Amino acid sequence: MDVGTWYCTYYYTKPTDIWDRNYGTTNVKYRPLCSDKPGDFRKYDADDPAVIDFHLKEIAAAKIDFLVFELTMGGLGGYRSSTKYAVDRARAVCKRIKAWNDNPLNTWKLKYVVAAGCHGDVWDNVEGYPPALCMEEACRDVFGSFVLNSEYGGPENCYYLDGKPLLVFWGIPDSLSNHWANYNGDKTFGDRFTLRPSSHCHAGEYGWNIPECGTVLHDEVEVVSPAWGHYTRADPPYVSRRNGDFYRECWEKVLANPLPRIVMIAGFNDYWENTAVWTAETSNLTDSDKWTDHTGALNPSMYWDMTKEYIGKARG
Repeated sequence: MDVGTWYCTYYYTKPTDIWDRNYGTTNVKYRPLCSDKPGDFRKYDADDPAVIDFHLKEIAAAKIDFLVFELTMGGLGGYRSSTKYAVDRARAVCKRIKAWNDNPLNTWKLKYVVAAGCHGDVWDNVEGYPPALCMEEACRDVFGSFVLNSEYGGPENCYYLDGKPLLVFWGIPDSLSNHWANYNGDKTFGDRFTLRPSSHCHAGEYGWNIPECGTVLHDEVEVVSPAWGHYTRADPPYVSRRNGDFYRECWEKVLANPLPRIVMIAGFNDYWENTAVWTAETSNLTDSDKWTDHTGALNPSMYWDMTKEYIGKARG
């Protein structure tokens, strides 16, 4: 069994404070831990090498195998240049993954996966635009500028599934089963990857929008998550953390059944859709979303502690 986690790279504080505008709609109140320094809870830039290195150290210590870069908003394959900032910051993480893996003292090696977008916003909602063409161009970009990039460690630092680098698509629910499967155009670069959907958390999907029923069983991949939904939303779809009970129930379902090939954690640092498990200060959130235990006490590390606990159980 391998363990992966979604990893977000769309955070920055300069020149525009995107922490405070979540595509202009939501004021994010989370303040994650950014270093070994006690109490260092703050905003950060996703390309800050010191913060990235701190994240990688903690992810490796938890025995997580790979990161999935959340680039589904666009910026790959020449599409939607307005969101290319997240792609650029993912590249900064790739460089630090290479540095981590190149250090012989770091015995737990880390891999990465790219999650690309397949939806109208990516290709600017051009009428009649074939989604599969967008997917092929994204694969071309990822293969040429990520997989083959020696600055990122080349193919060696990619996560492989069924003999090829894994690449997941979010957006159109039937992007693979219909649009890609029935596409008669060139698939040269798409065929160089193992492609998987992530539009939902249905059986066999890698997505993060987990339903209230929790983890869906599957022999290849199962998603665990502490919650889901923009934390300011009171209406469905919204999955509450329930003082950590929801996350525990997800993991317990995984452990109570034959283990899948992959457990996907949604996600390490997604503070926009309330799925983060990485240590964070939450006192400024609405009461229902504060990270509190059953005594009502704030516990910034409770979800990361659970993550390490359950990975240990699964591997043990």
